[in-house]
Amino acid sequence: MQLKPISKFLLLLLIVVFIGCSSRDQTSRPNDKYSLYIMNKNLGNTIVTVNSLDSGIVDILKQGINLPTQYFDRSIIIHDGYFYHIKNAKFRKFEIKENALSEIAAIAMPDEYIENMNWQGKDTLLIFTVDNKTYSKLNYYKIDVKKFEVLQKEQIALPPAPSNFSTVSIGFSTLHNKNLILGYTYNKVINETDFTTIDTMYFATLDPQTLQIKSINKDSRSTYPGGINTVQSYSFHDEIGNFYFMSCPGIALGNNLTKPTAIFRIEKNSSIIDPDYCINLTAATKNHAYGMWYIGNNEAIIRSERKDRYTDFSDHHSTYQFEYYRVELLKNKVTKLDLPFDKGTRKESVLVENGKAYITIDDKDDNHQIWIYDIKTKKINNGLKLNHETNFMVRVDKLN
Repeated sequence: MQLKPISKFLLLLLIVVFIGCSSRDQTSRPNDKYSLYIMNKNLGNTIVTVNSLDSGIVDILKQGINLPTQYFDRSIIIHDGYFYHIKNAKFRKFEIKENALSEIAAIAMPDEYIENMNWQGKDTLLIFTVDNKTYSKLNYYKIDVKKFEVLQKEQIALPPAPSNFSTVSIGFSTLHNKNLILGYTYNKVINETDFTTIDTMYFATLDPQTLQIKSINKDSRSTYPGGINTVQSYSFHDEIGNFYFMSCPGIALGNNLTKPTAIFRIEKNSSIIDPDYCINLTAATKNHAYGMWYIGNNEAIIRSERKDRYTDFSDHHSTYQFEYYRVELLKNKVTKLDLPFDKGTRKESVLVENGKAYITIDDKDDNHQIWIYDIKTKKINNGLKLNHETNFMVRVDKLN
């Protein structure tokens, strides 16, 4: 659900293009391992690919692919070297070719936007969309991204919305314990620019083949279970198969501040939420949080706002306020990382690889830096840096 009021400036920051895009001076580097999605100070947008996040300085205008601002936004899917996005009634596939992002395939997908997605193997993508007219019709697409064709499309008939909460948000989707589980919530429109969510999390368990609903469960400990995961990560499976997700009732997602941001669990051999497990992040940090990334060994990193550093949603994205915490999932222990305040309301700002967490931060001194957190030693070092043409680093992704 994306009806939250945002300024014209933030709208510009959220709009990006891949169609007809061109690069400046970059030499094609087909072996690059990582992609950085950047919003520039000149209100343009850039994709930069690099081979390492550990060191170096990037001139984004000289080394990046320029993206005019008409057709695309940051809610992209990057997988196996390709870029996917829904825009102008089509789900589109892009690749980097001759220093530009070129569209190579498209599937008709009218009047819809992606609420959630996950991969079922290397070449099969599951997409959950909501119509952009009523915000209440949930559709499922199973797509072969190699042949780029729809293998299955179904409308999922969730139970009728409670009174006055007429729209739906899908917060997570996961294949778990031989079932497809959807976490969702219902929203109420307050006026033409604002909404809130109901005070309950809902969980639908479906047969992954027929998509028939087996059961609906709910939990009132928080609301908005997860978030739009093409924008930011909110859930994961651990090494033994337990599934964890974050609830997001804060001003930037659920906008139901009476409920806490918290971490919940569905155990490996279960299909229902563990009634005895909850890490109340709001109690630990006195704030709401958005974004959660697994770093292994029953620990995760979360990104938390600071309500004493912003006024309301209008300056939420531009204020240097975001902190990062390490969460010990089995000990209910939350520890702040020694990092500068970050800005940007929702960003895919953490990438975990080879025992390190790479964290992108845009700080108050106009540094746009990747900080390297060694998961075992807990030491923090500087990594790759972007030049001052950068305004926000909104995504860091593996290309392959």
